[in-house]
Amino acid sequence: MVKRSPSIAWICVFIGGILLSRNPWITCISAFLLLVAFGSAQASEDNSRTVPEVAAFVLAPAGIAAIAAAERRRRRLPNVKQGVGKAYFFVKRLVDLVLSTITLLVFSPLFALIALAIRLDSPGCIVYRRRVVGMEGKEFDMYKFRSMVENAEQILQSDEQLRREYYVNCKLEQDPRITRVGKFLRITSLDELPQLINVFLGHMTFVGPRPIAPDEIPKYGPAFERFKTVKPGITGLWQICGRSDLPYEKRVEMDMMYIDQRSILLDLWIIVSTVPAVLLKRGAR
Repeated sequence: MVKRSPSIAWICVFIGGILLSRNPWITCISAFLLLVAFGSAQASEDNSRTVPEVAAFVLAPAGIAAIAAAERRRRRLPNVKQGVGKAYFFVKRLVDLVLSTITLLVFSPLFALIALAIRLDSPGCIVYRRRVVGMEGKEFDMYKFRSMVENAEQILQSDEQLRREYYVNCKLEQDPRITRVGKFLRITSLDELPQLINVFLGHMTFVGPRPIAPDEIPKYGPAFERFKTVKPGITGLWQICGRSDLPYEKRVEMDMMYIDQRSILLDLWIIVSTVPAVLLKRGAR
């Protein structure tokens, strides 16, 4: 009596399933079915000739379906860089919550002193709300300590030369709107402390691309589609590599570089590198 064995073709199908699918569940299922198939082949020695045939007809289609499903899923997935996944977003949000809570509590006395200094220096609000674009293109109010005079927008609009310079660079080399206290706050980056509230609320993150206003979107061009896939950050590559000294195009380039290479280790490195960048006042104006 001829001993039957599982078809080489469908065995190869299951081996292919293990190799093609990176899903551990599919791999385990494929391995289990292979063991069943070989067990069936062994049973055929006891004159159970129909068992291998049933295994071939039932298990082979199941294996092909498993491989096809795994391959479809693999092709649908975006090309996500290594280090970016559910664990990355969970850890990043956890770090944001913990650090923002601790920092807000520790620096609350400093918040009060800065608020008093702004109030005594010039009339106007203490915290300025700037409308910026966040994740998925949604707009929100980003908080900053006010560093300009109350009628800053009117001054900009009334001066053609200032308006032209601001339109090109989104900043002014010599900004006449900045107050005395505001100049100190900008040089020391203390004006950005209220952004910790944005981080706590989930609008921003500690490390990410530079926040932009809605009127800056055309300057980003096609890169804006990638920009809105992440939250803007208090600090980033642009912060530790020159800040205001960088041309606008270079800032956009560095934002895209961060989005492509982001990881927990990179975030930690940027946070640590931000401290000397702020203390040495690199690119601060």
